Amino acid sequence: MPPPDPLAPPSEGDVRAVPVVTAALRAVASSSQLEATLHDIVHAAVQHVDARYGALGVLTPDGRRLDRFVIVGMGEEERERIGRLPQGHGVLGLLVDEPSMLRLDDLAEHPASLGFPEGHPPMRSFLGVPVHVGEARFGNLYLTEKRTGGPFTPADTEVAQALAAVAGVAIENARLAERAEIRRKWGQAATEMAAALLSGADPDHVLRTVSTRVSALADADVAGVLAPSADDPGTMTIVAAVGYAAEFAEGVRVPLGGTLVGETQQAGVPRLIDDIDAMPVVGTLSAVEVELTAGYGPALLVPVGSAAHRGLLVIMRRAGRAPFCPDELELLSTFAAQATVVLELARSQQRAHRLQVQADRDRIARDLHDHVVQRIFATALSLDRLGRSVEQERPELAAGLSRSVDDLHGTIARIRTSIFELHEAGDASAAAVRQRLAEVLRSVTEGHDVRPDLRIRSEHDDLTPDLVLDLVAVVRELVTNVVRHARARRVTVAVDITDAARVVVTDDGCGLPPVTVRSGLANLADRAERRGGRLTTMSSGSGTEICWTAPLPS
Repeated sequence: MPPPDPLAPPSEGDVRAVPVVTAALRAVASSSQLEATLHDIVHAAVQHVDARYGALGVLTPDGRRLDRFVIVGMGEEERERIGRLPQGHGVLGLLVDEPSMLRLDDLAEHPASLGFPEGHPPMRSFLGVPVHVGEARFGNLYLTEKRTGGPFTPADTEVAQALAAVAGVAIENARLAERAEIRRKWGQAATEMAAALLSGADPDHVLRTVSTRVSALADADVAGVLAPSADDPGTMTIVAAVGYAAEFAEGVRVPLGGTLVGETQQAGVPRLIDDIDAMPVVGTLSAVEVELTAGYGPALLVPVGSAAHRGLLVIMRRAGRAPFCPDELELLSTFAAQATVVLELARSQQRAHRLQVQADRDRIARDLHDHVVQRIFATALSLDRLGRSVEQERPELAAGLSRSVDDLHGTIARIRTSIFELHEAGDASAAAVRQRLAEVLRSVTEGHDVRPDLRIRSEHDDLTPDLVLDLVAVVRELVTNVVRHARARRVTVAVDITDAARVVVTDDGCGLPPVTVRSGLANLADRAERRGGRLTTMSSGSGTEICWTAPLPS
């Protein structure tokens, strides 16, 4: 074909194409919404080729079928009468399989025609042209039913082809604007998450909010966060979940060995899955198996957090819905990477806060020991000397001073307990509890003629900090009573932690002291009762056994 003559007059199609191209260029410049851009393109085509109906069929990402239609010229009542929109079969499918211009005088006479469903408006003349965005096919522009009653002309074909060429630019522009807006929303979600975590908000609430935002941004049906189980390195626990039936997922434990979750968590690489139900994930909740992937299809699994605390951010769509695309995987991965940095910063912030709190506790403990305890001890010594000096002349006064000295010693013991608790408030592991109890027994019996024996049996690796404080207080109070009042040669402390926490202190002394100095035991009984336990005593002239019991929190 010879090249066009630049001096030749423009054809009818060239002249008519100018306003159509102008309209498309306006769409390129002004529209940022893809759906609005597609509608403007179809409307311009219908108007300038004088067609009654127009549609732009958008292809699926694989280019094998039509995904959706943007229709102009048909009202809501007509659409309702037709029911299901065209699926890209028959004549419409020709442009899907063979992307080239197709012009027909009568649709019904084409061999590929499948006819029209009941309620469909009559259509005879047809014009279809493919729409490309860059090198990729985007869809097809369909025009039907020439208003003049005749077929579409070659000039109409030139107009439609010119519009389809510029439509690709308009569509690409709208896509870029849409992607930019989506990225802005993901960035905003990441910023809000960072602000919430670094401001000290409740982590569970933040994770649930993050799951909600991620689910909405990715158009998912369910989203959740899995974290390593604190007491079982072989499982992960769903700590937050939102969406369809998500209320049944929180707290479920998912095994790592031989599962999709374990492979992704160990590899630390994001995964895009078209049908997660083909690789079922089953967890457990209170020994009951829970199917987590049944009924779902497309899924994204993205690691979040550092290797030591690596969790997973998971989003899923119901089976039959459109699969996730690589762009969505990239957006979620970027979000997870930002979340990882923020989580590390939050952990560092928490560690710094704990160190500051511990430093404050140490300072308070030093002040109590160096100033308060020493002053009270000096006062107790002065009162004791005064009591001894008047014991012969005024025995009642001496007895009163002796009681005051005992009270001051009790106060010192309680302050020392508080000092110890300030130093040791953080660690509640079994090893730390054993060390603290041994230190208490050593410090109380040191310098006294009594032989200590400590026996500890525990079936639990970690106890609650408040229970640890109670155990330390009980051992300190009971052993102090033995040292001060029992005149014992031996004291045995047995701590047993199974279904309940039990402390049994046995000595070979002279028995319990008079009731007037047993306020310490009353305090221990109160501690036990607050936990639903009790304090029991058995005493004789040959020794005493005191048992403090409290059930473990569920």
